[in-house]
Amino acid sequence: MNDTANKQKPPLGSSYLNPVPMGKTVKTKIERGDAYAAPEVYDLEITVRETVHGNGAQEQINAQGVTDKPPMEGFEYLLARIQFAYLRRGKGFGDSPYRLAEGQFITASQDGKTFYELPEILKQPQPQMAGSLFKSGESREGWLLFQVPQDDQTSLLIFDREYEEGVYGLWGYVWFQI
Repeated sequence: MNDTANKQKPPLGSSYLNPVPMGKTVKTKIERGDAYAAPEVYDLEITVRETVHGNGAQEQINAQGVTDKPPMEGFEYLLARIQFAYLRRGKGFGDSPYRLAEGQFITASQDGKTFYELPEILKQPQPQMAGSLFKSGESREGWLLFQVPQDDQTSLLIFDREYEEGVYGLWGYVWFQI
């Protein structure tokens, strides 16, 4: 029997080898709390709805006054429209709000080894995602700004669940095609 036939793909989004396709919703969870209390478990639903590269991204950035600096040399701007839902799991758990921090979404090379710097901005693209506070049960869409190598259609988007404001049990990345 062939050993490669027995190998399974990693779960969708759990690795750069099996990123979530654009337009598909991935469900994941996070734990909130501290080491002295039972964790509060929340479900997240994340969908990358749309991306805009190059000139199209630059036009939107200019129209909103998002940044006055060009991307790094050899890079272009990329806007990603993301739907993000934060949902309490079950009854009896807490109802803590969740702030989606700047830098929780980042871009990376197709092999997952190179992480690209976030561009310097004056203000977040609208509707804003980074820095947004979500109440339990809330879902919304918004834009995030990144920079990726020019003419690279293989970069990945990563959501980093390791967040200093309380996630302590479920860490790691969720990977998306962009």
